[in-house]
Amino acid sequence: MRSWHIERMQGVIDGDDVPGGCLVRFAAVAVDGFPALHPGDHVEFEWHRLDRPESDYAYECTRAWPVGQQPVTRGRRPFRAGLWRMHADGSAEQVSLASPGQDSPVATSGGPTTGIVRIWNDEDGWGVIDSPQTPGGCWAHFSHIVAEGFRTVDVGAGVTFEWQQVTNQDGYRYCATRVEQHRT
Repeated sequence: MRSWHIERMQGVIDGDDVPGGCLVRFAAVAVDGFPALHPGDHVEFEWHRLDRPESDYAYECTRAWPVGQQPVTRGRRPFRAGLWRMHADGSAEQVSLASPGQDSPVATSGGPTTGIVRIWNDEDGWGVIDSPQTPGGCWAHFSHIVAEGFRTVDVGAGVTFEWQQVTNQDGYRYCATRVEQHRT
């Protein structure tokens, strides 16, 4: 590796087959972890000749990895993400947001149950339904109300609703998926 610019996430590889150097971008770096290479490292790489030179380079790298390692193969997913902490020396450390002892809640849903509308805001189109099956309240949106015309429910009204458990919907652990107000 001749160079690696962490800000631009690209660098240049020198080799006998690529006079003048070969441009390598982070997407071509086939390593496990942060997609970067280090100046002075010996790498294996695959390349092709560009029809039109780019950034003064006639060659572009399609895959690169450190000598002695196997290239990491990534699926053909259109998107991947990671969170990294960058250090002054150019090294990177992956950051995990999940607590090791904390399991993600298992998504559950409930069949029809009954409850009482605690809060409803017509202007914003949402409210909260209280029910023993959804402790702390179940968040509801007007789009899930079974009605014609303007969809709303009355505060204090009894409703039949279906729900699902969510991680956090405006501070609530439950979200209504279908709401029908009892009519008298």
